Amino acid sequence: MFTGDGMFRQTAVTALLAAFLGSAPAPALALDSGWVETEGARMRLVVDPEPDADGMTRGALEIDLAEGWKTYWIDPGASGIPPQVDLSQSTGIELVALKLPAPIRVDDGYSIWAGYKHPVSLALEMRREGAAELKANVFLGLCEKICVPFQADFSVTLPAPGEVHGTDVRAKVAVAKAFSDLPAQPSHDFDVLSAWADEGGESISVGLIIPAGVEAEPALFVHGPDGWLFGTPELVAEADGEVRFSLPVEGRPKATQEQVPLDVVVTLGDRAIETTIPLEQN
Repeated sequence: MFTGDGMFRQTAVTALLAAFLGSAPAPALALDSGWVETEGARMRLVVDPEPDADGMTRGALEIDLAEGWKTYWIDPGASGIPPQVDLSQSTGIELVALKLPAPIRVDDGYSIWAGYKHPVSLALEMRREGAAELKANVFLGLCEKICVPFQADFSVTLPAPGEVHGTDVRAKVAVAKAFSDLPAQPSHDFDVLSAWADEGGESISVGLIIPAGVEAEPALFVHGPDGWLFGTPELVAEADGEVRFSLPVEGRPKATQEQVPLDVVVTLGDRAIETTIPLEQN
């Protein structure tokens, strides 16, 4: 959806599904929690029981938004509710990482925030040693004209990795798509160069390099450690393939932090990258 190679991967997983379903009866979606519905949206948890190359169990939280409804990115801004996924009640499995596709900037007439206006899947990386009982409590913010919370509990029973028999095609495709929609790693011509605090500390700057010949304007999204809050980025300089954004600092921890890692997502047309860089402080 957001990356050039992601578009290829999405086509590949769609072709995989068509090949399987066209040649054999569709298997039951055993590792699907089932949909939980509310006004404006529904969501479910799907898990691929076969570990990936790194030994991780992968899952997808599918959020199906009705027309006109929106939900938030991991760092939507001062007025948003980031998605929360809690697996603490699970047995034999733990959440390692929650990964989100690149967001867009949403202007709802009251504020500007980072989020999604169409159905979206959040990617989950989990670690398990054997059979597991996955119990997830999920909390989202949903918006149409007003914003409301959406909370739901999901349960999926997972066999031990060595006891997985057969292929649950729909589960594998749903999870593969969630991961293929994630931002790519930076490349030689599309990268985040640095981030630094401006004089006085009331704003930060982020420098990028972007591919030549692309007419689309880049968009920047920044997520900092707990306590850090940034306003809407503004593109303030562009020359010779390098651009600079400025972001107001709207909140920071009281305690001084020597290391401030920033998770940075940049979109450019149908491409997106994500990386973590340190904030250089005066």
